[in-house]
Amino acid sequence: MMLVQELYIDLESDLKRFARSIARHNLEADDLISYAVEKALSQREIETWPRHKQKAWFYRVMKNNLIDHRRKHQREDEWEDEYEPEFSAVGISSIEMVELLSKLPKNQSDIVFKRYWIGLTSKEIAHQTGLSAPTIRYHLAQALKTLREYMEEE
Repeated sequence: MMLVQELYIDLESDLKRFARSIARHNLEADDLISYAVEKALSQREIETWPRHKQKAWFYRVMKNNLIDHRRKHQREDEWEDEYEPEFSAVGISSIEMVELLSKLPKNQSDIVFKRYWIGLTSKEIAHQTGLSAPTIRYHLAQALKTLREYMEEE
């Protein structure tokens, strides 16, 4: 463990520079470095490698972790887009829609408004409200079901 700490101190500026060059923001870069250091703690043979191999190993671990992380989020985003409920208010005026939305519970009304009038994704709405994206999609589906029922009544 002591060697990994010394290794990190020795390579710190290079690791930070590399992580910041491939990451979207500083927090993501810091996460990449933390992950690589944590993984280095379980790699006992790293202590015997020459310095250039150790540095290359850190770079590879950070790059692979970033790729894995982005692939995971890409799959989640594709899934989110695929299962997002569709809604069309064709033939309904804005005033009628506002009236229908006012019949919904406040949180559902806000979610429908943000999704279909402002154009936010369920992930963005979740970030604003502090709820999870699946919870937002659930509330959105419930609200749309209720809106369709209201529209059929009229």
